[in-house]
Amino acid sequence: MKLGFSLPNNQGVEEISDLVALACDAERLAFHSVWVSEHLFNTAYVAKRLGNRPYHEALTVLTAVAAATTVVRLGTSVLVLPWHHPVRLAKTIASLDQFSGGRVILGVGVGITRDEYDALGVSFTRRGDIANECLGAMNALWTQDLPAFSGQHYSFSGHLFSPRPVAKDGPPVWIGGNSAAAKQRLIRYGAGWHPLALSPAELAAALPELQAELVAAGRSPQMPVALRTTLEITDTPWDRPPAERRTLKGTVPELIEILRAYKQAGATHIIFDANSPDIALNRALMARIQDDIAPHL
Repeated sequence: MKLGFSLPNNQGVEEISDLVALACDAERLAFHSVWVSEHLFNTAYVAKRLGNRPYHEALTVLTAVAAATTVVRLGTSVLVLPWHHPVRLAKTIASLDQFSGGRVILGVGVGITRDEYDALGVSFTRRGDIANECLGAMNALWTQDLPAFSGQHYSFSGHLFSPRPVAKDGPPVWIGGNSAAAKQRLIRYGAGWHPLALSPAELAAALPELQAELVAAGRSPQMPVALRTTLEITDTPWDRPPAERRTLKGTVPELIEILRAYKQAGATHIIFDANSPDIALNRALMARIQDDIAPHL
């Protein structure tokens, strides 16, 4: 099981340089990947968390990280697809992928903050259809010599497009979400599943059904399954059974048990989230993961 770490670009850290330094620490500590999140406005639950403190733009942070690192993978958890035009996003992602030597993992979703959709003039109720078209359009841009796409929301043809991502099929696209619509999006477009807030027991129940649907659609049932979960190391045990916990909260032995349960359930990647703007705390948690937890997985 591969281990990633969520950079707190969503936690009100004042300086992007601190996020870059944290990513360099993650690479030095041999984490497989670092991840950033996306919101455009400090609204709803984001406003409650941050007030007016900064929520740094995801791809700007990853570009800075790409310049300072060499091997750690660069992930989005997640970009909200309907907030982006697919042509511009495809160019930005392809450029970042080229610049980083093919290290991008594109985690995508549709979001839940309706007021951000309203502020952007994008339909909240049609966000699933828009996201699907965005994925289809980007695939055409990344794989066709003279890309063409025709949909209800986006259409283009007759123009050359560059650059292309490093891989001929584009960067791996991991679909975020647990809903039926998200799973259908995964079956049609995704190279990996990025579910939200599932316990090991819930993942063990959900994954076989999804794999059966992949097989029925003519796809391989084997693909990355990556969970992002908050991490809290405690001194005393928690009363909830480890297999039923949706967050990584507990003593180190309990956390090892939870992670082993995730692995047994089919998780291939775990993304740890300190849920804090404190850079020193993030750095300390990364060290404890690699020193006290990773050797036992």
